[in-house]
Amino acid sequence: MRSTLHLILASAELVISSPVAPNREVRKRLPRAADNPVQGPNVAAAKVATPVETPPPLPTSSSGILLEPFKNAAIWQEALMYDEERGGIGDNRAFYRMIEDLQQKENSSHSCEIRDAGCVINPVEDAANVATALQFLQAYPARFDQSQAANPEESLVEISPVQQQTIQSFGASGAWWPYWLSDFPPAQQQNLSNLLFAEDWLHLSGYRYNLGATGDHDSVTIHNPDRGVESFMKTDGTYDWTRDASGRYYLAAAEAAGVSITFFVNAMPSALTSTLSPCGGNLALEDIPKFVSYIEAVLAHWSDSGISIEYISPMNEPHHNFADCGQEGMTVDKSIRAETLRALRAALSASTSAGAKAVKIVGDESSQVASNALKEYSSWLPFALKDKSIDAMAVHMYDWPDDATLANYAELVKNLSAPNPPPPIKMTEISTGKTASGQRSPWGWTGGKVMGPEFDPSINSALDMARQIWQWLTLVNVESWDWWTAVSNMLPCSPTTCGYGYNAGLGFNDALIYIDPQYKTTRDYEFYLPKRFWVFRHFTKFIRPGSVRYEIPNEILPYGTVAVASQGTDQVWNTIFINRNATGQDIRMKLPAAGGKIIGLTQTTETEDWANLPVPTVGADKTVLLSLPAKGVLSMQFTVSGPIAIRRYDDERLLRGDV
Repeated sequence: MRSTLHLILASAELVISSPVAPNREVRKRLPRAADNPVQGPNVAAAKVATPVETPPPLPTSSSGILLEPFKNAAIWQEALMYDEERGGIGDNRAFYRMIEDLQQKENSSHSCEIRDAGCVINPVEDAANVATALQFLQAYPARFDQSQAANPEESLVEISPVQQQTIQSFGASGAWWPYWLSDFPPAQQQNLSNLLFAEDWLHLSGYRYNLGATGDHDSVTIHNPDRGVESFMKTDGTYDWTRDASGRYYLAAAEAAGVSITFFVNAMPSALTSTLSPCGGNLALEDIPKFVSYIEAVLAHWSDSGISIEYISPMNEPHHNFADCGQEGMTVDKSIRAETLRALRAALSASTSAGAKAVKIVGDESSQVASNALKEYSSWLPFALKDKSIDAMAVHMYDWPDDATLANYAELVKNLSAPNPPPPIKMTEISTGKTASGQRSPWGWTGGKVMGPEFDPSINSALDMARQIWQWLTLVNVESWDWWTAVSNMLPCSPTTCGYGYNAGLGFNDALIYIDPQYKTTRDYEFYLPKRFWVFRHFTKFIRPGSVRYEIPNEILPYGTVAVASQGTDQVWNTIFINRNATGQDIRMKLPAAGGKIIGLTQTTETEDWANLPVPTVGADKTVLLSLPAKGVLSMQFTVSGPIAIRRYDDERLLRGDV
């Protein structure tokens, strides 16, 4: 039975009826740090219209040559800033350098690159270079280099009638925080379940359960004890289904909430390795039969025990075995990934468990898009698709790819799948990004983040995440999007001693919920909610499984904003506007049909966690005026009664000749 959960605004106390204490009411005070107050779902705030922020003027290079913009002057300004600050090419910046070179060639009287004054380049070779650059530009996604509305009040925002993908879930993983939560009072363990899954809170629709590899008498111990997840196979090769009790607690909570559950594997059990180690291993061709047999046994047991497992991911970041044993890991060479998936499909198909037989396979959870997926997919994906041994793609984004890279990724999956439609794509992991220079520019380039220590609970980090979600939903058409870990103790220090604010060199931006890293000493069992929690809630709450996405073109939106539209299975429409500007933006939106009625308006800003606003009135012309908050997210829900001229995405692709 699902527990009820609500917030008492007068006392800011969380009240639940907990299964672990059915005869008493448990009250637990939420944290109220001065620099990050937790507000309830019904807190409202006044709206003030602010001027529109316009793009910067045309830029010039260090040589003084005016660069003609490719439709968007702001992009040229950013490209120059990155190039001139760093004096060279960094991660995801080769494109910008090529653009600057091309523009300088086009504006100069000779064929040399300006930075190499006095050089002589063969005109034929130079022409080929320019042609290559132009070809690259033509493949670059139109939405990225097109202008956005300079005066949005003169541009009517409309939803395109073309149906895009059906969205299945927004989720997070259960790694590796259950290790710590086993120390928390039972009431707080249940409170966390509600924060993650209850409709009044985050309301996740996806959950990734880490199928551990650590035995009971291994030759090597994982250095970070929380990252050595107890395997159901002990070191002697026998099964013990009582292991990983804390992980199973939240797995059961996910099942009770009815969310989509994926089991994912970092390494095969230590018992199946020659070194009896859960880390530093490499899956060999001869190990595949016993590995997939183990996976089938686990899926059969838990499926037959009442866990609805939708997907199994048999490898995770398969290029890295974590030989330092900071966590479990195993490499799976690209040459045997297709065979691993094929063998797993055969094992599941032959299973006597109906539940295991129905589990779908997802892969390969590459860590990075550019350096892993784009380079390696061609060596295994066509064979897995031909064998029908993979049901969906899964990939991580630890290179923080820009829009062009993601457009290329989607194109690659489509091309490798031809002549058949591409499989569904899932973005299954991202976190721990340290903001680099220029990351929070209004137009929202998302490259240039690095893995490293930084703790930012503010709206800035949350808006970074929001645009990443927009990227994958609109550029790749993913059916699900998962943050890495739901809970973390990676705060700079105990909030009881140093507060809960921004720290440039300590902590990590790795979670949706935080706990005191020194809870055993401080007895602080509170849950600390960064702005990421609240911004993610706009997606988890309003875009429920089965929702169909629709396009809101960028060129009709204010500079520095993006948006996502969807319609749920209940026929309620939702629009999410992400404004990265330091000023508010006023827009006029036309609803897609007559009889429109606004039924909800919610925003998250630096000062508001979850503010429910008065709903605006729909005009006779089917339009509504909206004020997008500065550096914030605004979600609007509405219904219409009139007919909508909807076209299916696949039909539209056929008309364009894309398939």
